Amino acid sequence: MLLLVDEMISLHEEDESIKKISLKGKYNQLQDALRFFKPGLASKKLSIKAPTLDEELEYFSKLFNEYDKIIYFYDARFGSNEMLDRLQNWLLPNNMLWPIPIHGSKAEYLFLKSEVLSEIHKGASYNDMMNHIQNVRKKISSWVISPSPAKVIRADKYNAIYKENKKNIFLLMEMLPNRRIKTHQSGNLEGVWKYISEKEDVNQIWAVTKGIDTELPNVKKHIQIDSMSLPVGIPFIQAITMK
Repeated sequence: MLLLVDEMISLHEEDESIKKISLKGKYNQLQDALRFFKPGLASKKLSIKAPTLDEELEYFSKLFNEYDKIIYFYDARFGSNEMLDRLQNWLLPNNMLWPIPIHGSKAEYLFLKSEVLSEIHKGASYNDMMNHIQNVRKKISSWVISPSPAKVIRADKYNAIYKENKKNIFLLMEMLPNRRIKTHQSGNLEGVWKYISEKEDVNQIWAVTKGIDTELPNVKKHIQIDSMSLPVGIPFIQAITMK
């Protein structure tokens, strides 16, 4: 079995294999663009080159020469559900591709990866696992804390390099179903974090941070990612709370 994750939401943990994205323009690879593009007064947007169906079929067919099952976490903001459904059907019955959509939150990926691996260990089928994820999603809330949360949430702003944001005022946004967003409050980081960490109905918190040095209390699992991760120049906390 292979655990494959889109480069956009990867946490670079040992159990991951990363599906790299391709860019349009001077640099084809994301890491090259992040290394050589320097933030200026204006932001630098990175244009993603969407793979074709034939390219995806070739990519996964090569992987299936080594693996009989691939658990694929993909960023639903950029990936095509329809294309993956077609690939999944074409590759059956000998090769099992299990696509799992993540809605732009690395914290959601961190949390759901734990759930998925637990279900696989129990012998769950793909349909069983997707039903479990659907039920779990009803019990969780997804949050973003940042001076510029829209640049973390919105697909048209996420893949960009910005001049470093040094504001001390953080906004707390909740990511709701159907791509809706609700702003709860603003203030210093400690106060905004306290709002979600001390909610009475919160049982667990999973968090991913970038450019944040503050200790986060009451977190079950916390991963800090490289400051040069997208969106460059924008510090953030992505969090999942579970009832």
